[in-house]
Amino acid sequence: MTFTQLRILQAVARTGNMTRAAEELNTTQSAVSHALRGLESELGVSLLVRGSHGVSLTAAGRAACRRATLILTQLEALEQEVAAARGEERGSLRVGAIPSANARLLPRILRAFGEAHPRVRLTVIEGSDGEVLDWLQTGAADIGTLTAGAVAADTSDLVLRPLTTDRMLAVLPSGHALAVRHSVPVADLARHPFIMSTGGCEPLITALAREAGASLRCHYRVRDTNSILAMVAEGLGVSVLPELSLPAHHAGIHAVQLEPAADRTILLALPADPLPAATAFAELAGAWA
Repeated sequence: MTFTQLRILQAVARTGNMTRAAEELNTTQSAVSHALRGLESELGVSLLVRGSHGVSLTAAGRAACRRATLILTQLEALEQEVAAARGEERGSLRVGAIPSANARLLPRILRAFGEAHPRVRLTVIEGSDGEVLDWLQTGAADIGTLTAGAVAADTSDLVLRPLTTDRMLAVLPSGHALAVRHSVPVADLARHPFIMSTGGCEPLITALAREAGASLRCHYRVRDTNSILAMVAEGLGVSVLPELSLPAHHAGIHAVQLEPAADRTILLALPADPLPAATAFAELAGAWA
């Protein structure tokens, strides 16, 4: 068993695709397949279910991947700490990011970190709050952003730091009757077809509606923010989105503050025993945010 085999297993588990895993690792698909067959032969179990639409892990594969991730995380920590003892800086850092933070908050932090730590390889993995939490707890990500209150699972094994506060805004077609207001109650939005964001904000939006005693008429359920904005611009409905997820300009839409004002807190989450690079990233992110 080699570290290369473990890295390949981890990449295939994350991407669900041999080709994408090979591209991510800068190798060939045949090399990926050969490494996984060798690992399965050595362990004596099938790790993957191969299908026409990609691959998925068996129960044994999931267990092996969890252990592989822990091993690789400890190896990375060892390499970074030894390099630091020599007065050097090296290694990699995997950042799990919710889409809204990745759109407008993280890019400048990533650039600043890259300039300050040019020998650390940065990888950004984008996913929902639940996905980022899972990556952090399984070691697939070394640091990540989460929305406070959006994750129901236990986070006691993580160190959570407030990163920034983000306003929730009503998103309306430009010619909509509510677009002329300075603020809009959620109850008024409930009178119109609603486009629900399923990319991570749904629990917060649902809570806002519940607090307002309103029942949203969810005609559409959409994950991608750009798709939601395009549908709003076409007059298909209204929505509520975090300000960080909105582009500086988007034709056909108008964003209005909610009444009462509603905010969400973006957290930076680290394992209890973070990599040195993750600690450096957290310190820099806190200063920039």
